[in-house]
Amino acid sequence: MQIGRDVALTPVEIEVEGERHQATPPVVLGRARGAGSQDALAVKDADGRALYVFKGVYARWGCAGSDTDCTSHRQLEIAVEGNALVVRNVGKFPTYSQGRPIDRIVLGPGQWAELTLPGVYTHDGKKARIIIKTPGVKHTMQPATDAVCEACCEAWRIISQLSASVKDRPLKITAKDAEDLVHLFNVFKGHLDGLATTVVQAAPDAVRELVDFRKFIELILPQLERGNPPPETISTIITMYHRINNLKQQLACSC
Repeated sequence: MQIGRDVALTPVEIEVEGERHQATPPVVLGRARGAGSQDALAVKDADGRALYVFKGVYARWGCAGSDTDCTSHRQLEIAVEGNALVVRNVGKFPTYSQGRPIDRIVLGPGQWAELTLPGVYTHDGKKARIIIKTPGVKHTMQPATDAVCEACCEAWRIISQLSASVKDRPLKITAKDAEDLVHLFNVFKGHLDGLATTVVQAAPDAVRELVDFRKFIELILPQLERGNPPPETISTIITMYHRINNLKQQLACSC
């Protein structure tokens, strides 16, 4: 995998149950040998050497049969590729975002994603909450007008609904579900057009991404109409939710 580095995206902040660590990609997040009987969750370099061990959680191992709730030594790879931070699941078992297994999450400057990793728990037995966050780029953002926030909130409401729809449905969907999703995506396309037009002054860096989202929707509409969107399509829909959600937060829009 070709790996680049962009100062606008580094250092990345990894937060596990409120415990924060900053690291410069490429790094790996995965299981490491703990001080006691339990293994730990650690940030590692590309060669697997532990850079930081999180103290508030433990990582399960030794899964067999139907047990899939274990952490791999290399669970996530975090790297800068072009102008984005890419978080990839490379572990044996899936990582989840919004309750849905993901292959990867793509983040721009000032954006974040909340994940749950297999086998990672707090010491009192709760599933650990993990947030990966990139630094913000303050000079690219101007105060948002009411029109920008209205457009952003409409797009956010639709993508939230779409993300929830694909999260709760199997990959093979019925004709009626497909019809509903196609309708929602067509509505979402219109809101993306409106948002791209109004956001150009407040967040010019977001415009190209919004245009790319629209192109992606054009590509997946035939998949939805057939009722069989592939897993990578589901991951991209969830990524769109994260990106629009982060844009809403950057613009300080109250939706």
